[in-house]
Amino acid sequence: MKKSTLIATCLVNSNMVKPVEVAERQVEKVFVEEFPNANYLVWNTEIDERIAEGKIRAVGRASRIDVRMFIQDLW
Repeated sequence: MKKSTLIATCLVNSNMVKPVEVAERQVEKVFVEEFPNANYLVWNTEIDERIAEGKIRAVGRASRIDVRMFIQDLW
């Protein structure tokens, strides 16, 4: 699973954004705005499925997700 898909899945589970495709575009938008000197494609690599599933479970249905901080956590 790509890092953007992981964050997007958490956003969808929290009812912040739907569907996943829209949430992934939102993650990319935040990345570009918050990290203008970084390369989104270089950052958006595959993450181990078990790690991704653990993070999705840990976030659960949080009422608020800080996408910028989530991006940094996955760096």
